[in-house]
Amino acid sequence: MEIVWRTLADAALDDQRDWASIGALADAAAVAPSTTHQALGRLLDIGAVRANSRRGYTVVSPGKLLEAFAAHRSLRADTMVSTTLPATQEFLDDVTVDYALSGSRAAVHYLGGRNTVADLGRRIVYTTQALAQPDFPVGDEVIILSEDPVAARTWRSGYASLAQTYADLWASPGWQAAEFTRALKAKLFADADWEQRTSA
Repeated sequence: MEIVWRTLADAALDDQRDWASIGALADAAAVAPSTTHQALGRLLDIGAVRANSRRGYTVVSPGKLLEAFAAHRSLRADTMVSTTLPATQEFLDDVTVDYALSGSRAAVHYLGGRNTVADLGRRIVYTTQALAQPDFPVGDEVIILSEDPVAARTWRSGYASLAQTYADLWASPGWQAAEFTRALKAKLFADADWEQRTSA
């Protein structure tokens, strides 16, 4: 379900709100149409997505969609390792490691590349490699999460997608995460959504 919501949210934040069919969305999210149909149910209920009269779906409230995705996010479920910054850096320095940064580091990237918000706090890293806690010193400076195949294929910038970054920060404890969440929301939704649609 989360992959469907993330796919919809990232597309909507990139001004793609219309989907021709459940099949098109299922293909983009690399999940079964039945899973996609189930994921759309909650979004239809809250008015984030609208079923079109003839066919397909339209995201009518990117803000509601992003909040629903964020509220559903559980970092604990995907966390493989909780460790220290030095241990993480040593792991990332291995040129064979495929990874993407999320959380505050990715937020700084999406906010223009200069941190004017807060201390970075706990870092979040995604990787496709299977890791185990016994291979790392225990710490709370960084969490390393499992990266799904769609993310591995589409997160080519070295950062988690914008929607994933927002959801990860929303689901993170600490004042730093709250400040970065607030900054991203202010940038993404500075204007009322109907103003965005009118001016487009």
